[in-house]
Formats: sequence, structure tokens, C-alpha cells
Amino acid sequence: MMDRVREQILGYLLGILDDSERERVEACLERDPEYQRQWAELRRRLAHFEAAEETYPPPPGLARRTCNFVFAHARPKRSPAPRPAPMSPHSALPSWGSRLGWLDVTVAAAVFLVAGLLVLPAIQGSRFQARLIACQNNLRQLGLALADYSHRNDGYFPAVPAEGKLAAAGIYAPVLVRNGFLTESQCVLCPDSPMAERRDFRIPSIEELQAACERETRQLRQLMGGSYGYCLGHLEHGVFRPTKDLSRAYFAIMADTPSQERPDHQSLNHGGCGQNVLFEDGHVEFATNSQPVPGADDIFANDDHVVAPGVRCDDSVIAPSGTPPIIYVSNSH
Repeated sequence: MMDRVREQILGYLLGILDDSERERVEACLERDPEYQRQWAELRRRLAHFEAAEETYPPPPGLARRTCNFVFAHARPKRSPAPRPAPMSPHSALPSWGSRLGWLDVTVAAAVFLVAGLLVLPAIQGSRFQARLIACQNNLRQLGLALADYSHRNDGYFPAVPAEGKLAAAGIYAPVLVRNGFLTESQCVLCPDSPMAERRDFRIPSIEELQAACERETRQLRQLMGGSYGYCLGHLEHGVFRPTKDLSRAYFAIMADTPSQERPDHQSLNHGGCGQNVLFEDGHVEFATNSQPVPGADDIFANDDHVVAPGVRCDDSVIAPSGTPPIIYVSNSH
């Protein structure tokens, strides 16, 4: 009788009873102290599995070896088929409890929980890594387009105008499209950003931006650079200058778009864990903060800690698509 009670309560806790069995167990739990005691005991034991929140990366090949082991031991042994017994009119279908013992169900539950703890983090990690790599490939492709543009424009990258409808960081994309260096709109979308879900996204043309009304201009400027930020340029003796391609190893030219919601401006792409950064020499790195090189330039603010053009030639500032280049008198000199 005791085993029968445990089997029913365990099946109830695991959610594998049918409706009639579940109702019977719930009725017994309301009035039977023994059912209540067994429920509390089994619930306490299962809580050890549910509380196992810490995850560890599974060893290579774990899923394959586990499946091979399960399949090997699940093959039925060949034995003579039993002769079916004649059924009587009073024969009843076996209940759930007669098919599985409580120990079998406990072991099965433990196996599923452990498998979930091992396999699910690995699946999530592989998805994160795949999107991270796809984002890096996008930035490398954009880096090649920017390099080609600079080679044909006296060594300068696309300039962000100081004023007017085109005066926003994301103008790099329409400029590259207009000059034939960029043909696909999707490459300006990080696959791990909310904007990547927009199937209708496209880079607006220079003509569209110039013909748009004020409200439409604001919307187009927010979207035109996709989910990547671009270098605003810098001030030189008080004059606003575009960025020149000097092939500097750690001068950031593009990155996952910074967030205006966070004090450190760190990107919300990739779960807020960091951002991919495209440097002037064409290489891409994943940085976990706004200083890819410790103690060096903050790529999301200038030396005055302002999201505005750099205050010197080597002061890179990556800004979101709709950010205008605010010109002001720097207190760094």
C-alpha cells in the first residue's frame, strides 16, 4: 500500500497522471495525512534536482555518448513471444502505478533533469556563439567596404556631416550603398539584436533622407545604420574632421550599437555581455566593456566623457545610428 501511495504522488508531482488519477490524488491529499506526509517527503527530494541551477559546460561528445548508451541498453532482448491470455469481460486496463514502479519513475526524472542541466546550456551557448560569429562576419564585410571606400576617397572613411538631414552616425550605410560598396541591407544587422527580427528592413537612400519630412527624417536616421554604431569623427583645432584610414590596430571604427540606457553605454546586443568591435586595421574583437584595451580609449565616449566627436585624432567615439555630431568647446585643452 505504501509503495502504491508513493507511486501515485510521484506521478502527480511529475505531471504524468491522467485527469482521473490526478483528481483522485488531489482528493486524497486534502483529507489523508499519510498522502500529505508522502507528498512533502517526495517534494523535498525532488527539490534537490530543481535547485541545481549552477551550470557547467558538458565535455565534448557527451550528447552523442549518452544517446549511444541509451540506445544500446534500450534494445529489447529477443525472447519467445508470450501467448496472450484470454480476456474476460471483467478484465480492466492496468493503471499507471502497475506499469511503472516509483523507483523507475524517480530514476527517469533524475535522468531527464540532469540531461536538461547539461544539454540545454550547451545548446544556448552554441546559439550565442553562432550569432556572435555571424555578427563578426558582418563587421568584417563592412570593414572591407569601408576600406574600399577610403582607398577611393583620399584615405577618408564616410564622413558624418556636421549639420543637415544627413548629420547622424548611421549615414555611413547610405553612403556605402550609394557608392556601390554595399549591396545587402542585412549585413548592417547584428543577428543577436532586436532589429534583426525586422524582415522588411532596408537601408534608406540619400535621396529618401533628403526628401523626408522632419518626423520621417528622425525615424530614418535611427534605422539607417542598422544595429551597429559608427565613428563620429574628431575635432582638430576646433574644426570637425572625418576619420582618416591610418590602419591603426586599436582605433575603433564600428561596433555593436551602444546603449543609451546604460551608464557605460555598453551594447545590449549579445545579451548585454559585450560587443564586437571593428578596428581600423580590419580585425574584429569581442570586448566585454567599452575599453577593448585596458586603460586605453573608451570607444563609446570622448575624452570629456561625452557622446560627441573625439577631442583629438586618436579619440574614437562609436555612436548609435541616429546620433548627430554635437560640436562643442572641449575642456581637455
